[in-house]
Amino acid sequence: METAITTKLVEFSFQSIAGKLGKMLEKEAALLAGVEDDVRYIVAEHKSITSFLTAISTRHNLDAEVKNWAQELSEVAYDAEDSIDEFDCRLRSTLGFFKHSLRSIKSLKGRHDIASEIKKLKVQVEDIKKRHDRYFHPNEATSSGTATGLNMADRYSDPRIIGHFVEEAQLVGINQSRDKILGWVMDENCPELTAISLLGFGGLGKTTLAKTVYDDLIIVEGHFQPRAWIAVSQNYNIKELLKKIIRQISVNEKQIRDVSGFRDARLNTEQCLNMMDESQLVQTVRGHLHGKRYFIVFDDVWSVEAWESLSIALPQGKEGSRVIVTTRIKDVANASCSRNRRFIFKISPLSPELSWELFCRKVFDAPDYNCPPELENIGREILQKCDGLPLAIVTIGGLLASKPDNNFEEWKDLRDHLRLEIQTNDMLSKINQILGLSYNDLPYYLKPCFLFLGTFPEDYEIRRKRLMRRWIAEGIVHGVDGLPDEKMAERCFNQLVNRSLVQPSEFDDNGTVRSCRVHDMMLDVIISISRKENFAVVLNKHSTQTNIQPRHQRIRRLSWQGGSSGLVPNTDLSHLRSFTAFGEDVPVSDYRKQRLLRAIDLEGCRNLDDFHPKSFSKLCLLKYLSMRNIGLSELPDSIGDLQNLEFLEIRGTYIQKLPNAIVKLQKLVYLLGGPFIGFKFPKGIRKLKRLTTFGTARAHNVHSLQEIGELINLQKLDIFLGRSDLSLRMLEEISALLSKLNGSLRSLKILHWADSSLKKALDEV
Repeated sequence: METAITTKLVEFSFQSIAGKLGKMLEKEAALLAGVEDDVRYIVAEHKSITSFLTAISTRHNLDAEVKNWAQELSEVAYDAEDSIDEFDCRLRSTLGFFKHSLRSIKSLKGRHDIASEIKKLKVQVEDIKKRHDRYFHPNEATSSGTATGLNMADRYSDPRIIGHFVEEAQLVGINQSRDKILGWVMDENCPELTAISLLGFGGLGKTTLAKTVYDDLIIVEGHFQPRAWIAVSQNYNIKELLKKIIRQISVNEKQIRDVSGFRDARLNTEQCLNMMDESQLVQTVRGHLHGKRYFIVFDDVWSVEAWESLSIALPQGKEGSRVIVTTRIKDVANASCSRNRRFIFKISPLSPELSWELFCRKVFDAPDYNCPPELENIGREILQKCDGLPLAIVTIGGLLASKPDNNFEEWKDLRDHLRLEIQTNDMLSKINQILGLSYNDLPYYLKPCFLFLGTFPEDYEIRRKRLMRRWIAEGIVHGVDGLPDEKMAERCFNQLVNRSLVQPSEFDDNGTVRSCRVHDMMLDVIISISRKENFAVVLNKHSTQTNIQPRHQRIRRLSWQGGSSGLVPNTDLSHLRSFTAFGEDVPVSDYRKQRLLRAIDLEGCRNLDDFHPKSFSKLCLLKYLSMRNIGLSELPDSIGDLQNLEFLEIRGTYIQKLPNAIVKLQKLVYLLGGPFIGFKFPKGIRKLKRLTTFGTARAHNVHSLQEIGELINLQKLDIFLGRSDLSLRMLEEISALLSKLNGSLRSLKILHWADSSLKKALDEV
């Protein structure tokens, strides 16, 4: 799986750089004089690299070599993108000075710099390619070294099989769910074919629940004839699945021959099945099931297409037939569920008490399953990490059960190093394998979106808008085919929710997810992958000085979560793209040495009430700056040097006045402050024509309202009006402002002292 992950991330990185180089070829050809061929070489080589990586992504015998090679390419792509972005930033600032004079542009030192960087990039790509050619052979990707999906299933044990063989003593908290599903299955008032969807993320026990229903005596003893259990999985083959159904429902040879038309007596049943096409297999299944009350479970369905291909083999009828579909994907549950989604059963984590009962039944002996008093506290602390996930509870409980002495020190050691044990202990590896399947199924553009969740601490409530804006600022999400960045980011977020990879925690009045959480076990998977692929470095209480700095790699993203060990002395942060901090005593507050930063997120950091006056003076690439809920009282003048800044968040601070330099931020899209009496803004704010969200702004005179009225792209506006501000002239200007913004404004909030004249003025608009 790691190889597939690596290749997808490299593909994502190279697509980004190839797109920027291609765009530069089109728009800035004069600047690339002498290196056009090098640029074209890199863009073409990108296509070859990604196609080869895709071809070998399922190989296991060369994982280490492919992974190292892919990581080298990823580092090259990052370096090249940094150089191109920095050059482009310097170019834009210089263009204004030279008034777009092509003659002056050609003489820029920056032109020589970008040419040198592109030549260096070409040399690096060529070196990596030569190294690859020394160790790999062209036919390897398609030779027997590549395992097909079916071969892989034979060579590597599927951890999901444990859901089929759970001891009755371990079926904790399942009775109520089983009875509800059985009620749907046996409901005589529903004679039509009914499909029931069991929905939930990996490890919650969907397969186990479905199996208890499938094996219930009332079903086994003949209420349904025939019945079948079909494991679909990610790498399904429709013809193979249809043949499995035919075998399990006991279609006789004569029926198969009647459909296929094969009369050769030398062909046995299996040979006939193997020679049939998909249409004939569907006809065989439908013919045998017609007029019968059947019961089929489709376990682990990953796509709507898989369900649609299977469902056409199921005759409708009025015999009371039932189908159960287990899935992690909300779209699959919606598509497969009968009668307007009435029969979707969402599986939730176990409660703390049921978790403890399951844990004790796994660890201790029957009939009492009693935990010794001296182990209960440490056991419950271990259990907290499982967060109600039955897979994790059973697996970790099994590990402890294998230690017959029930030694307190062994339990304490497991509690203190559980994350490491999950990564390295073979008995616990199935947790990561099952949870990792969801990640592996993501399309390439969603993988970095999901890995980015690892920059937030455990149990952290992540606001949807904050997450989307961070994705956009760091170039993880781009609009495509005319779709704006924000819409694409929202689509990516919804896909993660639909795939049960994040858990919605708060909704707005319209049912839209406002915030979400990541399950602790899934967060461990993310951090593990992120560390291996050098996507981000997380520094927290679990970190040690040996695992902060990736070996032979540069730190691109750093999430500081109050790690007591602090940063390793002389840690190189010059290639940092984003810095996210939580807690207090943030180790970095002067960012002049981190010239490549795209995002600084300090939301909620305590003991941070000022910056070096020139802290932001070198950050020409910065797009996102959040100082929300920190004790800051003013912004440094160097804020005006952030010529690419798009998101500025100062809500919950003590800032009451924006510096004059704020009007230099020509690319600013979001400017968020307040919420109490708002901030005063300087003359010239009308220049920020790209602003779509502005507030809470203190509109203290007519001129301030007139300036806001010039922001023709505003979609959301929050303003504050003091009691003394509501003169007749001000009320007239509010009406004029709203008339000017009528074409763009979607949300308006006015904070003010109670005043009937304001209400009247608004009513007249």
